Amino acid sequence: MSRKLFLFGIGGTGSRVIKSLTMLLASGVKLENDFEMVLPIIIDPDIRNGDLIRTKDILRLYQEIRREVNKPINFFSQKITTINEINDKSETINPEFFQFNLEGTRDTTFGDYIDFIKLPHDQGKDDRSFINLLFSEKNLNADLDVGFKGNPHMGSVVLDQFTRSKDYEKFKGIFNEGDAIFIINSIFGGTGAAGYPLLLKKLRDEKMFKNAGIGALTVLPYFNLAKKDEINAQSFVHKTVAAIKYYNRTIIGQNKVNFQYFIADNNNNVEEYAVGGEDQKNRAHFVELAGALAILDFCKNIDQNSSEERKTYIKEFGIEKPQNDVITFKHLSEKDRKLFARELSKYKLFTDYLNRRLPKTLGKVRWTKDKFVNLFGKKYVFSPLNKLYFSSVDFEQQVKKFNDYFEEWLRELTENSPSFSPFYDVDVDRALSLIKDLGLNIKGGHEKVDIENNILITNKDIRDGKGKHSVLIKLFDSSLEKMLPEI
Repeated sequence: MSRKLFLFGIGGTGSRVIKSLTMLLASGVKLENDFEMVLPIIIDPDIRNGDLIRTKDILRLYQEIRREVNKPINFFSQKITTINEINDKSETINPEFFQFNLEGTRDTTFGDYIDFIKLPHDQGKDDRSFINLLFSEKNLNADLDVGFKGNPHMGSVVLDQFTRSKDYEKFKGIFNEGDAIFIINSIFGGTGAAGYPLLLKKLRDEKMFKNAGIGALTVLPYFNLAKKDEINAQSFVHKTVAAIKYYNRTIIGQNKVNFQYFIADNNNNVEEYAVGGEDQKNRAHFVELAGALAILDFCKNIDQNSSEERKTYIKEFGIEKPQNDVITFKHLSEKDRKLFARELSKYKLFTDYLNRRLPKTLGKVRWTKDKFVNLFGKKYVFSPLNKLYFSSVDFEQQVKKFNDYFEEWLRELTENSPSFSPFYDVDVDRALSLIKDLGLNIKGGHEKVDIENNILITNKDIRDGKGKHSVLIKLFDSSLEKMLPEI
């Protein structure tokens, strides 16, 4: 049975966890239990949010690359799509389709949104006084273009429109029995803290979602801010305590979700302060990567918690305490390591080769030549992976751009605190020895990749089929699969 996973990412943290999941899926990680499609749905009024824009672009590139790979093996094998594409039976790739529209939030203040200004000063005096009890003057004058600035009581009002939107009706129209929903939110901000309980209540109140499999990842504080202003990091803990009490009472205590995941960090890392907009572009954090693993765990285990006898299972994430706050694969449980360590290592080798080896070997090694004599010396074989391909707009603006995002993501994970740094920065002659701390002694470098690629470039299964990037993706997927052992 083919199943769909609807992945709601609420606020900036939701976008960043979806970004980490996309990187894992690109490297060959797959959802279990016949979940064929992932449909990311980002809910964030801050349309210029740097994290949001980056995540939507990564999702777009993933779609564009996957569309140009015929029957992918591991890399890019999991299908990512949008509600619009399925509902409208359209093949249009548009990053805006990943975001649900919130009407009435553009170029307006919160006070204007709730029509506070329209309340008369005489007959509406009591109404104005009541609203002033709930919202401060700063709340009422707040610009909704940059979200809710850590104020969930504002967010709950604006996000209440969600189930009345056209996008929500499209979502309902393609949800089938066996499909599942996963919600990602932070508990210490404004958008995520307000959006999760509100969305969950709306879903469970609908007959069609009453027994649906629903999981949620709630992210507790995991960073500080460089300065105090409208958003004060010192309030994160107080907001978290209050919100968890509410969640315990209204969500966990009433068994509203099948699985509730929690994750946090001790806030060692400090992010540059940004109210919102393009400047809010936080560095990738290990908490977000671990959050993506929660999604994989949910898909694997959802059928063990039947909807008719639903009980909320609470799960937390833990690792062995790393020295000097540097996390490698050895600090993960064996179960978590097997989920993605080998796949991530393969894709890291792939990007390393293209960045560091290819400029020296392009047009010289067999698999990159326009034509070469096959292994049996009988006839010429043409390689589609020649100088023309690697200088093409499609390669530069799709594969290379996605890989640049991947390298940026790994670099940010390494530079953050705690640091997730599973790879050595080794030279090309020892490229296969890039994995830290697991006692692996894999001899050889990029030249071994060339040797394997030279053999596989004539493989019919790799060469056959349409798709501009099909041969490149499947060639490296196959050759690196042979070289790396199980981790």
